[in-house]
Formats: sequence, structure tokens, C-alpha cells
Amino acid sequence: MVMANGRAAGSRSRFFELTSEEWAGVGLGSIAFTAIVALVRADVTFWPALGLLFTAVVFGHMCMTCARYVAFPDLVTLAACMQWVLAPWLADAYPPDLPMFRNALPVDEYLSYALPATILLWTGLHLVPNWYLARSSWDTALEPLEPRVRKVLDGIIVLGVLASSFSASVPVSLSFLVYLLASFRFFAALGWMVTETPGWPLRVGVVFALLLIEQTTTGIFYLVVHWGGFFTLVYAFMRRWRWRIGATIMAGLLLLVMLQQIKPAYRERLDLTWGDSVASLQLFGSMMWDRIRGVDDPGVEQDVGDTLVRFNQGWIISKIMTYVPRDRPFAGGETIADAVRFSILPRFLFPDKGTGASQDMFLQYTGVTLPKGTTMGLGIIGEMYANFGRAGGIAATFVYALLLGAGFTFFARRALLNPLWWAVGSVVLLPAVEPGINLEDISNHVVKGAVVLLVLWKLLPPMQRLLALAPSPAGEGVAEQDDDGEDGEYAPGFHDGFADPPARRL
Repeated sequence: MVMANGRAAGSRSRFFELTSEEWAGVGLGSIAFTAIVALVRADVTFWPALGLLFTAVVFGHMCMTCARYVAFPDLVTLAACMQWVLAPWLADAYPPDLPMFRNALPVDEYLSYALPATILLWTGLHLVPNWYLARSSWDTALEPLEPRVRKVLDGIIVLGVLASSFSASVPVSLSFLVYLLASFRFFAALGWMVTETPGWPLRVGVVFALLLIEQTTTGIFYLVVHWGGFFTLVYAFMRRWRWRIGATIMAGLLLLVMLQQIKPAYRERLDLTWGDSVASLQLFGSMMWDRIRGVDDPGVEQDVGDTLVRFNQGWIISKIMTYVPRDRPFAGGETIADAVRFSILPRFLFPDKGTGASQDMFLQYTGVTLPKGTTMGLGIIGEMYANFGRAGGIAATFVYALLLGAGFTFFARRALLNPLWWAVGSVVLLPAVEPGINLEDISNHVVKGAVVLLVLWKLLPPMQRLLALAPSPAGEGVAEQDDDGEDGEYAPGFHDGFADPPARRL
């Protein structure tokens, strides 16, 4: 039975997408996890204990909600917990060899800022979606794509691969635009996957295989990690996973640790391949396989502290907290204004405009001179502290999260009618998953990505048809069933605009 307001009769209320019973389960599990860690480690004081508890809550929340929607807010927060909370805490017990990479503050003092900021990041990311999407139910029971739509998406994949292949040879003023256009190959592969059209594993496999070849040639792997995480979330949503997503994340994290261990040695040996993509892939594959088997390699990083540096954003944030305002006054919103300005101004009109993750900005707010050719970001909470201090930085992080949550809501509401909006939304929002970059890098990508999407969406008829939100004829809406078997929100069907309904046909 569907009520007049579109809510199903007798359905249980949820807070941040969990029922009270589910919250109790997540809370008890998180408390038990924190207690066990505290029993085996003497360094679990008040703030680390709260950090462990909150990280476990975020992890449990993702596992419990990934069957109801694509849990992008939890993915962003879980990455932040790893780099802002857990890695800085562990770095005190396992310090790196180089003093420059060690935390500049005692862990309790550092976490008294970083943890509240991370909690408000999670809260802000969920507030707007919870307000607009509460009790909504997304249906993935779609018919396969029509042949005409398949050709459009395959064409996007081909164009995206070609754009990525030639991105290094275009002028700097156009490189970011080409990069954005190349990102639409992931949208097309996700479109095949989310509709479970026969042949989708081949498309996804080809897109990721070519990406891996491209990344092994450069020795930079963050795109594989980011897109791999998002595809996993979408697949978990399609399959109505719960705790299986947790096991998948843990396995992925283990592989990521191994990748970070071999990466320095791999980059040193990369010169031996002379730009040969096949040789680079073979070298990478053999080194990863040896690491998985536990084969000793004198060039592979074995020290825990040095490996943690690659996850630890806390050493940068703590240096900001000691340097500002002692040696440099608070920026007072200057970097935020620069981020807004540079996100709006196109580089081909202003080729001399700065970049977000620059050595000058890093030196300005940390007092640390980076080696030549190395760039690092301040991180969102580090940059907010550099602008507004402790209390202001926490509040500014919350505002940032509200805006990012609103952007997620824009795509999620449209995904209620057309799941391809999950795919296209990732092209715009995915950089926000990385906690270690500056606001300018994120805002520049989000704004430019939104503009490119808007142009393609409004001016190209194939994109208009792909992303159409046309409802079915009156009376064809149904009361959806959510993953616990309860009645969910009233959701009309949709079609793609290539042909007249039936509903739920792409």
C-alpha cells in the first residue's frame, strides 16, 4: 500500500539511513572493536580511542547502507579517517626514518583538532542527503541497454581512451579539459555495469586494463585506487551487499599497503623500461606478485614507519598547526577565495594562474621546503586550520562537507529515476575522496567537471537521451522493496527517451 505522501505504510523510520536496531548493532560492534584494540595496545588513550570508535562507526555505516544507495559520503570519510586519524596515531608508535615526516604534535593534541573536524566532515556529508533522500529507495532491476544506447556508450569509451592517450601531447591550457573528457569513459563503463547489460564485464575490464597500463607507465596509481573504490561501491549497491563490502575493503587496503611498499623501488626501476608500456606492466605485475607471496626484495620498503608515511596526512596537518600562526598569520579565507577564483577562471584565458598543490603554498603554511619535483597538498582540514584556526577550521570543514553533500544529493536524486546519474556524478565528485589535496584542486575539478557535464548534457542529444528523467505514464509507479524486504518510497519508472515506455527501459 502506498500512502498519499509517497511513503509506504508501516515502514520503519531511519536516521542517516539506519534504523535504531541497525544503529545499535553498529554501535555495539564499534565499541567492542575499540575495546579489543585498547586491550592489546597501551597507546590507546582518550583521543585515539575516540578515533578508533568513530572509524569503526563509519566502516559499519558503509557496510549497512551500501545496499540502499551508493555510499559515496562514507567512502570520502573512511579515506579521511585512514589518513587524518588512524595513520597519525600509528605513526607515533612507528616513526619514519626521516624526521621531516614525523608528527609535529603529540597525538592527543593533534587529534583534539583532527578528529572533531573529521566527525563534522561525515555529519555534513550526510545531512543534506538525509534531508532530501530519507526513505527513498533505488531500484536496480533494469532491463539491459537498448542497442542504440550501447553504441553511444561504446563510442564514449573509445573517445575517452583516445583522449587519455593524447592528453600528454596537448597544450597545458587544454590538458585539464582533455582529462575531464577522458574521465567519461568511466561513466560509460559504469552505465553498462549498473544496467547489467550483457558484455559489461568486458567493458569494465578493458577500461581498467588500459588505465592500469597507463598508470604503470607513469608510476602514479591514484586513479586506479579512486575509480576502483567507486566501482566497488556501485557493484555492492547492485548486489545489495552489506558486510561483504567490508571484506572487500579490507582486502583492497591490504593490496594498497603492498602497493605503497613496492612503489619507491618500482619507480626507480621504471627508467629501465624506457617508456615501454608492456614492460612496465610486466615489471609491476612481477613485483606485486612477489610482494603478495612474501618474496624478499632488498629494494622493497619493509619498514612500517616509512610505509605509514604514504598514508599519514597528519604530519602535514600537525606542521601547519605548529607553524600557523606562530610564524605566519592565519590566511583568513585567502586560500578559499583563491580556490573559488581559480575554479571559475579557465586556464586557457589565464595560463599563468597558480596550481593548488604547489611547493610555494606548502612552504608558506608548513615552513617545509619540498624536494624538487615534489608537490604535496595541505589537506582539507589542514587548509581550513591555516585559514581560521582550531574552532574556525572545524566549522569551515563542516560547511565544506555540506556543500559536497549537496552536490552528491543533486546526482542521487536523479539516480532515483535513472541510475546512470550514479555514473556521471562520479566524474564530477570523485576527487573529493582524496583527503590529502587542497581545496583548489577539488573545487577546480568539481566546477570544471560540472560545466563540461552541463555542456554535454544540454547540447548533445545522445547525452540528453542517456540521462533523461522522463517518468512512465501515470499509474505505473510502484512501491519499491528495500533490501530488508520493507516497503520503501514510491518511485515512478523511467525511460531513456530513445523510444516510448515501457518503464525501466534504458
